[in-house]
Amino acid sequence: MSGFYYIYKMNNNLILYIASSQDGFISGESDDLSFLKLVEIEGEDYGYLKFINSVEAILVGRKTYDKVISMGFPYHENKNVYVISRDKKKLGKKKLTFFSNDISELVTQLKKSSTKNIYCDGGAELAKYLISKNLIDQIILSVVPVELKKGTLLFEKGIVPQNFQLNKTNKFESGLVQFTYSKILS
Repeated sequence: MSGFYYIYKMNNNLILYIASSQDGFISGESDDLSFLKLVEIEGEDYGYLKFINSVEAILVGRKTYDKVISMGFPYHENKNVYVISRDKKKLGKKKLTFFSNDISELVTQLKKSSTKNIYCDGGAELAKYLISKNLIDQIILSVVPVELKKGTLLFEKGIVPQNFQLNKTNKFESGLVQFTYSKILS
């Protein structure tokens, strides 16, 4: 593949950091995430803590946000979180915004004002939209060694888009393989 690609820079990247099955699903049927437990090892975070410390703001789709909250987890209360939603909703939390306007403008604004990276936490609908608008700079994809065959597919046919180039591969004892891709500049 020809072209130039981004070398990972420390700040202002919009990074899709997400896990999938080997066949490209980010959840099974009925939004089942139990496949992620296959690679849970006490004390192993697969680089997540280092990654999240490089992040200032988070973009997340409404369905993904609701799923995390329904599982009883707090949602990054120390980060600026933008829940991409068709419905505006006001909450009492200072760093939580339900956003229903132009996502491209939001990303442009965040890239200009952020001193750190911006994290796209999914879901598939938001990730596909951001990729289609050429807004994702980097993809960090953790692949769990299992095939789901049904569920929510992240990329068309489970394949990372061709405008991204593989830069790095990390293999872990659990069988998880983490791929880091950067956007190719044309």
